[in-house]
Amino acid sequence: MLRKRATLEDLGLIDKVGVEVHPSRDPASRYPGTSFDGLGLRTNHTFDLAYNAALEFTELLGKRTKSAGFMRSLMLQRICSSFASGRKTAEAMLRRALLDDEEDAQLLLDQLDGLTPREAACLRVICDELARPEAHDPKLDAITYFLGDHHTDGRTWLEHGCILFSQYYDTAEWVAARLAVVFPSIPIGIYAGAGRSKLLVGGKFVVTGREQLKERVRTRELRLLVATDAACEGLNLQTLGTLVNVDLPWNPSRLEQRLGRIKRFGQSRSTVDMLNLVYKGTRDEDVYRALSKRMKDRYDLFGGLPDTIDDAWIDSEAHLEEEMDRYLHLRDEARNAFDVRYGGTIDPDGNRWETCSRVFSRRDVVDKLSEPW
Repeated sequence: MLRKRATLEDLGLIDKVGVEVHPSRDPASRYPGTSFDGLGLRTNHTFDLAYNAALEFTELLGKRTKSAGFMRSLMLQRICSSFASGRKTAEAMLRRALLDDEEDAQLLLDQLDGLTPREAACLRVICDELARPEAHDPKLDAITYFLGDHHTDGRTWLEHGCILFSQYYDTAEWVAARLAVVFPSIPIGIYAGAGRSKLLVGGKFVVTGREQLKERVRTRELRLLVATDAACEGLNLQTLGTLVNVDLPWNPSRLEQRLGRIKRFGQSRSTVDMLNLVYKGTRDEDVYRALSKRMKDRYDLFGGLPDTIDDAWIDSEAHLEEEMDRYLHLRDEARNAFDVRYGGTIDPDGNRWETCSRVFSRRDVVDKLSEPW
């Protein structure tokens, strides 16, 4: 039977692992050397100009295409991922080049056909502003602080071991390269799609298979791993005790999948740490503020959140709040029928989850699924 971790925890079948979320809403929390202002990181004037140009670009594009929502989500999520991702995205759009990590890459190219001079000017503003020397990304300072200076349970996050997630390879590669400068003696892995996984040793990239990276993490030879969402499923990283979301997917189930890489069997920490990075004054901050208000508790952060957030909900923070409240109300009314029907069929003492050894044959499965409710 496929059951959620929270259900197994509630039944006492597996130990609970809590999550400490950063930045904390506790006003007593301080993060020296970072630029947190509430939940978001303060940016500088160069980013503000680039972000406003991205907003204008999506508005202009929306006036002549039917897929304005798709382009708005793509552009805003990429520029909110990192300064490096925002610049490379605008450069690729100007060249009409395919963007990595996009499932609907052809749709994107279709939208860029007939790019107007004003639209192209917005993209050039993004490229120019984010290429300036003063365009320093505050996410790097936050990551560096938490890895090397912030202590939980008497150890830094680097000592606990850390995985850093990004939706985009451009951001993952940028983070890994910068951290290699800050921590030159620490090997850093990049876990990404086929042919793009690497190991940074002594500041040099070495192409490495994903299986080798997983083995190095398992044996604790590798304590710092930067990953795209290629690592969201089927990857066991319980030897790492902390997680950084370099960017925020507008999808709570994706966040839950990321957290599930370290919150699993064999995790030695009773409470793991998770850092979520968003820029102040952006749509990312609006989404994160709405999500954070509805996170349940340290043992089940995402239990009440939607599996996905519809692009149409992101029109404004007020609209997002309204749609999320409506979703939660409907979810409460429609209780999980599976748990209602089968919740009392587990014997915690007789069916220890971690010692299960019997494998069903296909005939067993057919017979069981043929039984009436």
